[in-house]
Amino acid sequence: MVTAREEILERLERARPPAAARPAAMPEPSMPIDPMATLRDRLQDAGGSLQFATRSGWTEQIQWPVEATTLRHVYSSLNAMPGRGVGLSSKTNHDLADLDVCVLAAEFVVIENAAAWQRPGCLRERAAALLATHLIVVANATEIVATMHQAYARIAPSDASFGWFLCGPSKTADIEQSLVLGAHGPRTMSLILLSD
Repeated sequence: MVTAREEILERLERARPPAAARPAAMPEPSMPIDPMATLRDRLQDAGGSLQFATRSGWTEQIQWPVEATTLRHVYSSLNAMPGRGVGLSSKTNHDLADLDVCVLAAEFVVIENAAAWQRPGCLRERAAALLATHLIVVANATEIVATMHQAYARIAPSDASFGWFLCGPSKTADIEQSLVLGAHGPRTMSLILLSD
């Protein structure tokens, strides 16, 4: 006697569609004709800005979101821009509430959505990126990929316990359908691409 279970499994087996050939691999997307113009446009769409500088002396070459000489509280993961104020002296994440600028180094940038892949070196760095009024992300101009597919191919999950894509300032339009920058994080975001 056939049980209800066996009858159901037999019906499912008879209804199985015929095996199909595996789809061919999609060709890898190519770099845009003008990658930097595309990157600039995508970053502007996200509310950020793109700047170019040479590796030597880049801190004097860029346009800072506020006058650099007036910055009192800076967190920086780069030696070229030393931290100061609470960026240096903070003992807890709450101490970073007054942070003016956070400067971080990114491993590479994705043109498709203007996102920069960054792995914070410590928990304080993660907090600084979210609590600073202005975020500056610095990357090598040669470390550019066209799409997120290529970006994920470069990321080794075993290399770090945390990493994130940074793109543009914090934005929300939940309240009265009015766009607000900086509600949950930095008000501005600048991506600096360095070349030799």
